[in-house]
Amino acid sequence: MDAQNLEKINTMLDADVEIREKIKDQVTEFDKKARTLSGILNRIHSTRSEQMPALLDTARPILASCRETTAALAEIIPPNQFWKWKDMWSNSLRSAVFSATLVEYLHSGGLLTLEQVAEILGINPGWQDRFALSVEDYLHGVINLVNELSRLAVNAVTLGDFEQPIKISLFVKDVFAGFSMLNLKNDLLRRRYDSLKYDIKKIEEEVECWSQAAAQLNKLSSMLSEHERGDTVGRIHRLLSQWPTDDTLPSEGFDGVRSLYKKLHTGLSELKSTAEKDAEAVDDVLERLSVLIALRKASEAIAPATEKRNKRPRGPSPSIPPAATPTASAAPTRSMSITVPPRGSVGPQPTIPFSREPKARREALAKQLPLQEGRKVAFHPPPNTNKADGATGGKDEEWILAVVTKCINQDKNRYEVQDPEPQEDGQPGQRYNTTLRAIIPLPDPNAPPDSAAHLSAYPEFAAGSTVMALYPDTSCFYRAEVIASPRDLNPSGRGAGATKQSTVPMYKLKFEDDDDQEHMVSAHWVVEWPGRD
Repeated sequence: MDAQNLEKINTMLDADVEIREKIKDQVTEFDKKARTLSGILNRIHSTRSEQMPALLDTARPILASCRETTAALAEIIPPNQFWKWKDMWSNSLRSAVFSATLVEYLHSGGLLTLEQVAEILGINPGWQDRFALSVEDYLHGVINLVNELSRLAVNAVTLGDFEQPIKISLFVKDVFAGFSMLNLKNDLLRRRYDSLKYDIKKIEEEVECWSQAAAQLNKLSSMLSEHERGDTVGRIHRLLSQWPTDDTLPSEGFDGVRSLYKKLHTGLSELKSTAEKDAEAVDDVLERLSVLIALRKASEAIAPATEKRNKRPRGPSPSIPPAATPTASAAPTRSMSITVPPRGSVGPQPTIPFSREPKARREALAKQLPLQEGRKVAFHPPPNTNKADGATGGKDEEWILAVVTKCINQDKNRYEVQDPEPQEDGQPGQRYNTTLRAIIPLPDPNAPPDSAAHLSAYPEFAAGSTVMALYPDTSCFYRAEVIASPRDLNPSGRGAGATKQSTVPMYKLKFEDDDDQEHMVSAHWVVEWPGRD
């Protein structure tokens, strides 16, 4: 390489550094506006519906000022370099999309299209090769909107807006139906899409609880306003006024007293029955309201974590070799509530590394075979879900939670598994014929301690190990790094003979492409990293 070429490369590098610094300055300004918008819009959870227009009016000028930033970014970026610099502003742009769509929903109850959001943010279609709103960033912003509305559905009821949860429920279901029609791959967007199902479930539970509480309140109100109740009380008072005040027999004689007694007994029994029904109705209402209160407290508790999770970027995934699995002699023993035998005596030997070769898989899992019906596994689905045999495996990164439904023809290597998630048309989850090559059995929480399927028979992964784990609130497994093992989180539970009561062992994990967030995951959902074919 001659000096002229080197000089040219240096010039290009210097130009890139200069552009990067200019973009950073604008992104910093963009972030400030996004945080200001987020702070204003977070007040929707404590603002009554009649005061909402004034709150939105304070957000709109800041949203409009984003036009200056987007124009400045478009001015900085050279032609045909959009994808080179896109990751620098993706988070900020997604936050702006979220704010714009939330303001519009609160105003009209509708969803802005990608083109409408771009227009609000001042993104010119002519900038397509330099600065544009990508479909991915738009969809991330919409998912953030759904996450926020699931909180609002709970908080709106406590503010007296009883119709808002039903409106949100219908809106979110429409959004979810739209996402279901998209061909999302197994990346961050797919992971975020999976979480929408839990938002819908949460909203539906809140709507159901409120509907039942409202019905019980109406029932109680009707019961308390019944005229018969007042007539019964009045009749009892009249009868009591006729009851002898001393031991003197009234003029009607003993028969008169007996008749009066029977009438009083009937009236008081009727009043008691009514009071018991009232008490039952009140208890039912209180129970429904306590559920609503619990939902709101849960919403407030998870809000900061949810907001942070929604902002994680998607970066390149470097290839990480499988972590070395601890040997039976070196592996620490988990803290359990019962005495367990040494790890070397039962279960798949930790010294056998993961392999997709049939013979190696049978050797590694020999003591667990055949897998029993109902056993939960991590499953590698085929690339074409219409294929009858999943032995070839799907996309390298895609592993989902599945349940063994049967062993095929008594062959310990072949199984039928079912996706526990229902299909888009509401039918039960799809079934697959597969082999051990595409299965990783998960520890069985119901297995006896001397079973090879028991958690104690599985290796414990040390901090720094690469594992595969179920991402919280989804049915998909992803690669993760162990930050702390169960032994690290519960040092007092060391030793094979531990009998002290303890909770389910947990790992502290950091999932790839997750903005360095740390999650607590049960050890029952953590297995070895299978690597890539």
